[in-house]
Amino acid sequence: MKIDLPQKGRIKQCINMNNIRRLLSMICIIVYLIPVYGQKDTITSDGLYLKYNTPRYHMRSDFAKQNILKILNGEVRNPAPKDSDMEKGELDRQTKCIGLTYKVLPQYIISETFNLFTPPNPKELLWTAGGIIASQWIHEDGECILFIKCSGDRPIIKGKGMKPNKSIDRLPTNMFGRLREKLNVTPMSFKEITEEEIQEIKKKITMWPLEKAKETFNAQYVITYPIKSKKSVYMGKYTHKMDLMMTKWGEHLTVSFLVTKKGNKNIEKYIKDVEEAFWFED
Repeated sequence: MKIDLPQKGRIKQCINMNNIRRLLSMICIIVYLIPVYGQKDTITSDGLYLKYNTPRYHMRSDFAKQNILKILNGEVRNPAPKDSDMEKGELDRQTKCIGLTYKVLPQYIISETFNLFTPPNPKELLWTAGGIIASQWIHEDGECILFIKCSGDRPIIKGKGMKPNKSIDRLPTNMFGRLREKLNVTPMSFKEITEEEIQEIKKKITMWPLEKAKETFNAQYVITYPIKSKKSVYMGKYTHKMDLMMTKWGEHLTVSFLVTKKGNKNIEKYIKDVEEAFWFED
């Protein structure tokens, strides 16, 4: 059948319109899917980035403890966690356990307890910062993230309460054991730390004067030390630069400073924030 020129024009116009509709449909699909595929890179209401973090969960209340062995034997599947099973208030519990109070700073987004994924987090970050973070504090300027870790993460023993042993006034020896590998004094070792290793660690850390430690945090000891691993990076842009550890009664709270290049220039500002936030009780 022969088609006249006006009819050919109408057909061509229809084809163009169909292509435009198809293109608009594809754009709508892409716009719809971007939040789905990109949501792990955005912060949740709990202050986490699900691409890099996973929340900590309690065992499901409706799941019997005797089923743990069945899970390990592969007889029963571990039930998927619910939001209601997420561990809440761990920073409060842990700081109270060691006799430490803290003030919520309005310029920070504060998260619940979580684990660091590896990958995409490099193993070097887990080596320097640890895999379990009690709380993540994200500064509103987006240039600094603080990882908070606390020695009060032990379980509560019935009848013994949550208070620290106030008879302890020395710097814990096990603290040097934790720093031995982090500061590359020796390779990973399960052997008891030696006096020579302790002296080598002391050369790599800065210990505050006792008066400053008491005045700033009401602590017995405060130490800082740099993290020199260039591969210890969070989310591809926050480099783990230093740690600040405050101790009292043999307990400690450690703050890891992870900063961008711009944030590193203002790291003293973030240290001042930490000084304002934490205080040991008498």
